[in-house]
Amino acid sequence: MTMMQYLSAFRVYSMDALILALAVTLCTSLLKKTVLKKCPKKVYVFLPFVLGFLFYAAYRAILTKSAEPFTSGLTQTFEGGFACGCAATLYYVVYEQFFRTATTSAAEPPKADEYYLLAPILKGIVAEEKQEEAAKALIKGGKENTGDDLTRFCLETLRAYAVNGGEETPLTEGELFLYAKTVSAFLSNHTV
Repeated sequence: MTMMQYLSAFRVYSMDALILALAVTLCTSLLKKTVLKKCPKKVYVFLPFVLGFLFYAAYRAILTKSAEPFTSGLTQTFEGGFACGCAATLYYVVYEQFFRTATTSAAEPPKADEYYLLAPILKGIVAEEKQEEAAKALIKGGKENTGDDLTRFCLETLRAYAVNGGEETPLTEGELFLYAKTVSAFLSNHTV
């Protein structure tokens, strides 16, 4: 849905339901960052609705200063609670979709350890016990070389480490060159 479709959906709710829904959205966001940090994501789908319903019921009880919203006015409490819960869910979806993701996607993602990213590439040509050593050598060379020099370095390094169980791998020189090109492309894109 576009932002305009979300905004047009808000026209059907009363002002008190919208204001309470905004408070529910802020409360849901706060709970998500603190107390309910480790809850499954499915909880956040229903949490704004449930909290909106509860907030509206409490609001009606405070407004009337009696238990009337829970007895003879139960129908009106359900209607308003449902409206507040729906509006809170809409607010929360708008917040998550348009505002929160914009700020988190702008931040740079955490950098993973290059060895663990390079290991799957080396898996087919370097023995498992030598993969970490080969990856460190390749990463170091990736920081010192660029372009064709990097490809040559990767080819020489892979040739030196390309053993499988103590015997040379049955890779042809062309296959080894393709692995070297792949590793050099990876290194040129992932090393600082």
